[in-house]
Amino acid sequence: MTLYYRFCRDFVGLLAKIFVGFKAEGLEKIPATGSVILASNHVSNFDPPFIGSGVKREMHFLAKSELFGKWYSKVAIEPLNTIPVKRGRFDRESYARAHEVVGSGGMLLLFPEGTRSRDGKLREGKTGAAKLSIETNSPVMPLGIRNSNRLKGAFLRRCPVRLVVGDPISPDPYIGMQPEKDALTAYTTEIMARIGDLLTR
Repeated sequence: MTLYYRFCRDFVGLLAKIFVGFKAEGLEKIPATGSVILASNHVSNFDPPFIGSGVKREMHFLAKSELFGKWYSKVAIEPLNTIPVKRGRFDRESYARAHEVVGSGGMLLLFPEGTRSRDGKLREGKTGAAKLSIETNSPVMPLGIRNSNRLKGAFLRRCPVRLVVGDPISPDPYIGMQPEKDALTAYTTEIMARIGDLLTR
């Protein structure tokens, strides 16, 4: 972990605790080492920094390619293990980089919905997280984040931002299942159901 990553994580974490009462539950469930895929719901642009500040282990992120090349991305996005993704189609290059991160024992944060939910409701998940988990034989850790899209209400802890970490999901039941499309669909359904359960706690 670079000093800059550690500084950003701790600085954002401090601000989040002071101003929006950010708390994370179940962090002890995340393995200290080894390949891990974090799969979370997505309701705000602030989800990645909140999650990154709560999880003490270094992680990698996926972000839409439109965010790169901006003045702020040089400080707040690009130096923090972020992989650009071209939206609207399957981005083979970004998937290959994500595969390399997880396959080499790293941790990657994904939002299976593929984009933010404007109304806060959990949407149908895409199969990328399931596919990556099966191909790298890595567990998926479901996450549920609440109130990150209501920061005015969360300010000074009136409506605190909460992150809940669920139990790991093993890809074992889906490895070798045929046809592959059915395996990915079933696995994704389980991942999204677990995320949905966390949002009710």
